[in-house]
Amino acid sequence: MARAKKAAAKKTAARKPAAKKATAAKAPALPKSVTNAESKVKLQQKAVDQAQKKAEQTQAKLDKHRAKIDTENGKLSKMRADVAAKRDKAKASSTAAAKRAVDTARGRMNTVRLKLQDLRGEAKLIRAEIQAAKKVVTREVKKLRTAERNMKTKLREHERKLAKKAKAEQKKAEQKAKAAAKKAAAKAKRAVKKKTTTRKKAATRKAPAKKAATKAPGKKAAAKRKPAAKKAATRKSPAKKKAAAKRPAAKKSS
Repeated sequence: MARAKKAAAKKTAARKPAAKKATAAKAPALPKSVTNAESKVKLQQKAVDQAQKKAEQTQAKLDKHRAKIDTENGKLSKMRADVAAKRDKAKASSTAAAKRAVDTARGRMNTVRLKLQDLRGEAKLIRAEIQAAKKVVTREVKKLRTAERNMKTKLREHERKLAKKAKAEQKKAEQKAKAAAKKAAAKAKRAVKKKTTTRKKAATRKAPAKKAATKAPGKKAAAKRKPAAKKAATRKSPAKKKAAAKRPAAKKSS
């Protein structure tokens, strides 16, 4: 039994924190306009990141292309030197083999020169791509700034609404408290009035009893008795008259 009680107590203790977490006050959810503005900002930020990444990739491509151009320039300068040396040799010896060597060297130099021209043309195209990517970046950044401004305005509007709501609730609570205080004051006033009226009623009830107590009961009894004595006297007087009338008659008979 003791073990079962301990296990039940542990279970209840484990449940308590979960209940506390459930009852914890949640932050008021943001309206749909603000959440939509936030999602737009996130999407626009992704677009800006992609545009910047593309611009960086094109810049890296241009750097690689410049390295190629530099190597080809080095080759061309070497070939130029080689052609100049072979030309000088052909002038000195004036043989057919020396002339052929000059022609082959010049042909190689021309191919390198053509390759270099192509690389330079490609570099121009890459530079144009970089400019376009930069323009895209600026455009996307501009869109991002507008989205952020829109989100800020929406958030400010939401905060203003919340503040207005809180102010209205506070005013309502103040009015409620004022009404409750007024009601309590009226109740207290009524209670005081009721007490005073009950006291007055009690005083008015006690006053006749006091007046009755102040009058002498002996006098009343004497006053009540006197008429009775008078009545008795009036009742007895005719009998006395008859007795007085009879008495002389009796004397005459003797």
